[in-house]
Amino acid sequence: MKPKVAIVRGKFLNAYEMQFFEPLTAHYNLTAFGSLTCFHDRFAFPVIKLPCPLDVPDFFGKLPILNRLFIDAHYLFGLENRLVGFDLVNTAETYFHYTQQCLNAKRRGYVRKVIATVLENIPFNNEGIWGRHGFKKRARRELDHIIALTNKTKEALLEEGANPNKISVIGHFVDTRRFHPSAAASKRRKSENPAITVLFSGRLEDYKGVFDILEAAKRMTHDTNLHTYRIQWIFVGEGLALGRMLAIEKQNGLVPFVTHLSAAYDRMPEMYEKADIFVAPSKPTKTYDEQYCTSLLEAQAMGLPIVSTKTGGIPENVGDAAVLIKPGDPIRLAKEITSFIVNPKKREQYATYARRRAETVHDIRIGANKLSNLYNIVLSG
Repeated sequence: MKPKVAIVRGKFLNAYEMQFFEPLTAHYNLTAFGSLTCFHDRFAFPVIKLPCPLDVPDFFGKLPILNRLFIDAHYLFGLENRLVGFDLVNTAETYFHYTQQCLNAKRRGYVRKVIATVLENIPFNNEGIWGRHGFKKRARRELDHIIALTNKTKEALLEEGANPNKISVIGHFVDTRRFHPSAAASKRRKSENPAITVLFSGRLEDYKGVFDILEAAKRMTHDTNLHTYRIQWIFVGEGLALGRMLAIEKQNGLVPFVTHLSAAYDRMPEMYEKADIFVAPSKPTKTYDEQYCTSLLEAQAMGLPIVSTKTGGIPENVGDAAVLIKPGDPIRLAKEITSFIVNPKKREQYATYARRRAETVHDIRIGANKLSNLYNIVLSG
């Protein structure tokens, strides 16, 4: 009989991450737990939706208020009782409230084992609210195992006091059969074609480096060495920075060269197909450092030459499959994008690096095997 495994993600239940688990359905009886308004709810395994404070309509100060009321607003009403009979629960983060609920279920004998997937890579982050330090301390003590997204995440956990014997580093993954370059796109990217499209995909926020991209675009628009090229910039995503971005684009005469799009996840391969170069110039803040960047996984799988930054988990994600620069350096960003534009052979070389890394490191079947091995070890302990 297949072991019963619960994947608890609440509001953050999404198709990007659940694709890693879908190959496990051959060996485990999986059930995902999300909130009533979770991001996605259609996978190769069933989903149970439970009410969550985050399901309430948006209002000013929503998240800070809810977090102070609940210590952490990622709480799923009735979760403990719905976990009865599961062999293993894979929750997320040490400070999420539903992780405490999963541990409560274990204490009551409802479940056998509880592990958590942790992305946070800044030590002692998310402890400003009363009670969260206790949440994290209890989780480190009572979890049967912790999956750290990167070695940087592992270092943060160790600094906080986690047991090194209870930590395994397993990254995120991508379906390389779904995300793959078409023959036509590969041929176009290798050619001397003067029409070049540069793509960004993700949240439109300052920490994602979107204003650095616009500064690079402005510089390149006035670069006489690029006058024979027709460079287009595509931003796929939404976020708080959009209004300011539109104003800057108008102010700097970039409107004819910039396109903003929004796409459902099932259309994302189509978005990457439009591109010749991918950029992800994330930069750290006091409370956030890029944890992995899903779009970089997808860009690698799509065989795109990539310019990104040396911050957070990005170097562990891309390895040698991207050009990495210092965060917050739009001049260098423009220089490296220009290098790809004027050198088709370099584009082809990095496109090959990217696709190879996606196939050999990031494929979901590789990830599923790592997760399955860990699940077996934890369940046999």
